[in-house]
Amino acid sequence: MMSIENNKKFDLKALEAFLAAMSCGSMTKAAVYLGVGQPAVTRMIKELEVAVGFQLFHRNGPRISPTDRGLRFHEEVQRVVAGLRQIGQRAEAIRTEKVASIDIAATPTMAAGLSGPALKLLADDLPHQVNVQTMNAEYVIRALRSRTADFGIAANPIDHAGMVRHVVCESRLVGVVAESSILASSQDPLSLSIFSERRLITVGNAFRIRHAIDQAFQKLDISPPSEFATNTSLNAVMAARSGLGVAIVDPVTAYGVPVEGVKIVPLETRIPYVWELLSDADRALSRHLSAFVDAFRRGCVATVPDCVVKSPGGDAVLADIHQSS
Repeated sequence: MMSIENNKKFDLKALEAFLAAMSCGSMTKAAVYLGVGQPAVTRMIKELEVAVGFQLFHRNGPRISPTDRGLRFHEEVQRVVAGLRQIGQRAEAIRTEKVASIDIAATPTMAAGLSGPALKLLADDLPHQVNVQTMNAEYVIRALRSRTADFGIAANPIDHAGMVRHVVCESRLVGVVAESSILASSQDPLSLSIFSERRLITVGNAFRIRHAIDQAFQKLDISPPSEFATNTSLNAVMAARSGLGVAIVDPVTAYGVPVEGVKIVPLETRIPYVWELLSDADRALSRHLSAFVDAFRRGCVATVPDCVVKSPGGDAVLADIHQSS
């Protein structure tokens, strides 16, 4: 049992039943997944609804669909249950005297493009248990503050309050075109002027990549005639491969998640892209966590061709960050 601020008690089995119902889409399938009877799942979720004070699912016969509040509650339950599982893993590591796990919260871009290369460089220091959870940047910071992650990896802008910046890397956005495109045969950097007559493909978050692109377009008085907006750079790369237009994406995705059938093209106009490795300021780094900091730095340099590792400032645990790999 565990309590939260309103002093109500929540049974872990009820929370797991809720997660199963959300994933499976029905009480019956959730019961099969959990290996219990369907009435038990229904009862646990009804009791959970009474405890939280709001409806978690809309019910239409055997069919269920989450309410808006249920969806928001789902995010919280996922985080809490993941934290409890991590406690179990850490307890097992203490019992067996094995190296504890590394828990990483990262945006999808960082998880896909950089977590693998960095973890591989740990070699013998790689723990038996590694957890990499993807989420948006705001939730990365939240995971660090709630201690459900050892490290967070995200692109700027990031909330640094109470955080230690271990590694800060800078590169630039790049263009991605289909190999069959006439643009793929050119050896010159891609001029943004081509977007005066071609479809722009990019990530639609107005506060991150898209904001930087819009600023560059405004300076050059460029207005693309059409666009393809998506929520991940990998989607943008795949759209470019299909010939839907020219993509502008982050270099971590472009180089860290290689896709056949496309060519990465440097942009004539430099649009900076910065990402960081962070931890909560109150978390002391063990030897294997410190080793990951160095491995992450080297992994970034090895993955992104023009990556420049910058000094994270005086608040960093590791004072000296070398440029070379």
